[in-house]
Parts: sequence; structure tokens; C-alpha cells
Amino acid sequence: MIARRAILAGGLVLAAAPAFALDSGVAQGRYRDDDRDLGFAHAIALLQDNAEGLLDRPNQMRVLLSDVEAPPAVLYGVVFPPVYAMARAGTVKGVLLEFDPADRNALHVTILARPGNPGVSLTNVSLSNSQGLWKRLDASATRIVGELNDDASEHLAASFSAPVFTDPVQADLKGPAAQASEQVAVLIARAQALARGDMAAAAALSTEASAADLGAMPPDQMKAFAKQIPGMLRQLKAAKRVVVRRETAAILVGDGSWFSLVRVGGAWKAAD
Repeated sequence: MIARRAILAGGLVLAAAPAFALDSGVAQGRYRDDDRDLGFAHAIALLQDNAEGLLDRPNQMRVLLSDVEAPPAVLYGVVFPPVYAMARAGTVKGVLLEFDPADRNALHVTILARPGNPGVSLTNVSLSNSQGLWKRLDASATRIVGELNDDASEHLAASFSAPVFTDPVQADLKGPAAQASEQVAVLIARAQALARGDMAAAAALSTEASAADLGAMPPDQMKAFAKQIPGMLRQLKAAKRVVVRRETAAILVGDGSWFSLVRVGGAWKAAD
């Protein structure tokens, strides 16, 4: 909706690669603290290459350990993958692990549990140990197998074997090519629809989750947002770069922020 340094989670469910149907991965363990006791049995992973330069790591592995099976699309996105929205809605429970496969000493964990208060963020925990966090960590282009040390965390015990998916870059457009791109055109059309109050047209150019967010926006918040649209249009028309992946895209603008899109049914939709 508004360009920002984090991508809003969208509730997309895209077609998984054939490997997902054959092997969705397995996990054992649980996250337990004073408020939550989350077990998980399923695992799936996404390897991110950081072509956009927006991640904290040169390569990042996302491993979802969950109570239900999920397709790889729930892990897409730079910062806030769709699985976050699923956790907030209570449709998935477990943990999301993020780490550089080459660094055995650091791990970021997001606790996937529905907050008691809708306005509260998901819990995040950073683990580090100069002696290493992993009893086992074997990563290849197609599979990752891991088991945390017993003392890696007082709350989390986990082992998993997961297929690894990717969302590879298809094009990296800069300058005039970025500004003339299909992705920029979609976001400009949506912003123009919002400016004239055509919510149906804006929703048609948005993912289901993004359209729902627009529909749920209070009138005063929508009025404030409308004032930002002229600036948003200027940013989009002067887009510096568009990184187009197989299923997602990021439009980078001049102030260091970005907009995100997702391919839905062959068409690009705004995910912010």
C-alpha cells in the first residue's frame, strides 16, 4: 500500500513446484514458553539470494516448521512472508527459522502463534553461540537437514528435513526500463484507482490479503493515506530498479524503500 522498508504479508497461496507434492518435509520438536506450547511436524524451506540487497545476509535460508503442511509460496517476500499473516490469523502454528547456511553461529526465530491482541507483533528471538547452534546442518541446492544443539535455546528444540525451493530472478530492470515495466504500471494504476475512490478497481489490482487490508481501513486512515498517493505516484514514475522474480517482484525507489508484487494467476498484483 505504502512504500516501506518491509513487505507486508499477503495471504497468497501459489502453485507449488512438483517436488512439494512428492515431499513436503518433516520436522520434530516444539517451542515452549510461559504462554505458548507449539509442536510441529512439517517442514519446508526457501533459499533467498538477496539480489535486491535488502536482507541482512548475503544468502538466507528460511525454514518453516509448522503444525500443518504449507506450500513454498508462504515463504516468499523480502521481510514479512505470507506465513506471518497466516500465523496472525491462527491458520498455522510453529516457528520460522532464518539464517545464513554458511553461518552455524547465528539464527533468527519468529514464533508463529496468534497474538492475544491483534495489534501485537509476532515474537522474534535471535540466537547466537560462537561454539555453534547446530548439532547437524547439511544444506544442498534441493534439501536442508538440521538439528539444533540441546543448549541452543531453552525454549526451542527442533530437527527437520525439508525440500529447498527458490524464487529465482528473471529480470533486473533499471532506470527507464524499470519505469516502463509492467510491475510499475500495475502499481500506478492501483494508486490512481485509489485516488479517484474506485475501490473495486484497486482491489482487482491487489492480492486478496492486500485488498482485504484496503477494505478494512477506517475512513480517517484512508483519508490520510489518500494524501500520500501523489508522492507515491512520483516515486513509482521515477522507480530506480525493478527486480522481477518467478513469483514475486520488488520495485525499489529513491528513498531506499520499496513496493512489492506477487504473480497471481499469471497477473501481477500489488502485495503492499
